[in-house]
Amino acid sequence: MGRARGPAERAGPVRARLPGRLPSRLPGRLPSWRPSRVGARWRRWTAVRTGAADRQRLRFVEAVRRWAALLRTGSGEGQAWRLVADREDVCVRPEPGCCLGHSLRGLAAAVELGADPRRVPGPSGVVEWQTLLALLQVCRASGAAPAETAERFADASAAELDAERARRAAAAGPKSTVTLLRWMPLGGLGIAWLLGAGPDSLLSDRLGWLVLTAGVLFAAVGHVWAQSLLRTAAGPGREVDAAAWLDVTAALLRSGASLVGALERAAVALPGGQRLRPVLARLRWGADWDEAWEDLADEELAELGRRLQPLHTSGMAGAAGLTQAARAVRQERRRTAELAAEQLAVRLVVPLGLCHLPAFVCLGVLPLLLMMLRGP
Repeated sequence: MGRARGPAERAGPVRARLPGRLPSRLPGRLPSWRPSRVGARWRRWTAVRTGAADRQRLRFVEAVRRWAALLRTGSGEGQAWRLVADREDVCVRPEPGCCLGHSLRGLAAAVELGADPRRVPGPSGVVEWQTLLALLQVCRASGAAPAETAERFADASAAELDAERARRAAAAGPKSTVTLLRWMPLGGLGIAWLLGAGPDSLLSDRLGWLVLTAGVLFAAVGHVWAQSLLRTAAGPGREVDAAAWLDVTAALLRSGASLVGALERAAVALPGGQRLRPVLARLRWGADWDEAWEDLADEELAELGRRLQPLHTSGMAGAAGLTQAARAVRQERRRTAELAAEQLAVRLVVPLGLCHLPAFVCLGVLPLLLMMLRGP
């Protein structure tokens, strides 16, 4: 037998064809690429600003409807998610929350492997993702029909998206006014500079310093005031969605659960459910409905209690009544947001007259007057 060749001799022909000099020893661990958090946040921000988030939410709603239709034809949940995911485009670099296609593929794999699908990150901008997964988890635990539940969820999500678009359209005019007011003092200063009254004309004496300070103060106060009005019109953010709770409770009631039992199962899966556990404990011990719900500080949960009270008191209406109540909650939110946008357009007149116009005069008009009074 011939002599066995060493590694260097075996690599000889290959090494001869490679240009340059190879390192004698490779590093034990190659550097791994990690997605930048800044890049992910930037893509999420641009998606919201350009309307890509709305388009992705619409695609998600259509995907849920296709999934429900596949379930009605006899497909399994994992197989249906796989078929739906195959119709969606995917991005080049997969990362958590990158696109709908990768999220649906991860969801299909989790369902087929028996893992918890709620751990699968949803696509950026799709706020209904976790709500749907929690709703389907409740359906599996209670035996409710997932196809019917998904169809109702898709209809409710489409209605909520239409309402949000209407709210943004109503608030677009006031927000544009705020942007114009924010830049108006700086524009006045720029016009004065172009006409020959630059900042040096304000910094040459004490009167100029006073005018400049007053203009900056007026502009700052007007900006803070306008932003406060915008936050008030937008309303506080909500962790708990009363309409989603009503939809989940209706689905559980259709599967034969009692009202308190449906709320207990929903509290395990839906966001904010831990806040409802003291209420459910009081109801289990036989407390009155109003007494059990009186200590809740969350407005959405309080709204949920008011909507559920007729069903608890009379035992009538049932799941259909809760579905109508969820639709009424969404319509009321839409009307409230549109009214807030109309009121915002009127209230912005006050910071315009008291802050932004004086700032424009101080930074754009008075420098010209001071230059003319001082002469060449």
